[in-house]
Amino acid sequence: HYLEEAEQLCKGIAIIDKGEIISKTTVKALLSQLQQETLVLDLKSKMLSIPNISDAKINKIDDMSIEITFAKSKSINTLFSELSANGIDVISLRNKANRLEELFISLIETNVSKG
Repeated sequence: HYLEEAEQLCKGIAIIDKGEIISKTTVKALLSQLQQETLVLDLKSKMLSIPNISDAKINKIDDMSIEITFAKSKSINTLFSELSANGIDVISLRNKANRLEELFISLIETNVSKG
């Protein structure tokens, strides 16, 4: 099961647990169930310290890259304004690759607790 490739290539997806389809929908609809968004940001210059950004969690990958997790309800414009105010300039961004995996695990765990 290569969920990262499924996210990139498929329009529809079914989640199967012990031979039972527990979810069948579009990838977009499934991903919309996520309450948080995680982005990997490549920085223009080294980040010397991790800033305190409201409603966000920052993990330093290396001196030039960070992973930032924030509520989907938070405006990305606000997020980037706060980063900029803390002297952090972003040169590129991408979604964290394992979003479908997170949902898959959540759906399986929910299915197990039901029955």
